[in-house]
Amino acid sequence: MTIADALRSTRNESGRSQEYMAFELGVTRRTILNWESGVSEPSVGQAINWFKLVNKNPLPYLLQCTYPDMDKISHKDDDSKILASLMQIINDLPAEGVRQLMYLFFGNHGSSPRAVLQMINAHLQTPMKDRIAHGQLVSTNYEIAKRTGTLTRPEHIQPDLDCLNAAIAAAKNAVEKNAKEYSTIDSK
Repeated sequence: MTIADALRSTRNESGRSQEYMAFELGVTRRTILNWESGVSEPSVGQAINWFKLVNKNPLPYLLQCTYPDMDKISHKDDDSKILASLMQIINDLPAEGVRQLMYLFFGNHGSSPRAVLQMINAHLQTPMKDRIAHGQLVSTNYEIAKRTGTLTRPEHIQPDLDCLNAAIAAAKNAVEKNAKEYSTIDSK
């Protein structure tokens, strides 16, 4: 999938016209046509606004553009294929993301790596409204533990609460609109 494919398909799925998108984004219809045909591309800000206008989460589309074969990966695939795909994503993570993954799996936090994965997987299988409540509880508990000096591993990597709270707010907004997904744009 290309950026042009993502723009064209999301606009068509939303039922928005090229004229509507041009007006809302402050560009000409010709610019929209050029974006959708791959002649040119929108700026990052324009792309973000595009996805907002069509009420779509940009991340699956951007990931598919970045990792075109990733959507073909299934939990039923050969282990070596899955591992190669995972390694590609890990290699592209910023250093902070790699450190957080290492802490999740090997941090001295008292939970086994398998248990951590099962907890995350179970969390992601629950309805979004429930994930919001869990996220709020986790954020509040962390803030209290930090203020009272009772964090279990204050010397280890800490969560990005701004990112977590932005995700909670975006999820709330999605639930209120009956959307099944949300996205946030990470500023780091």
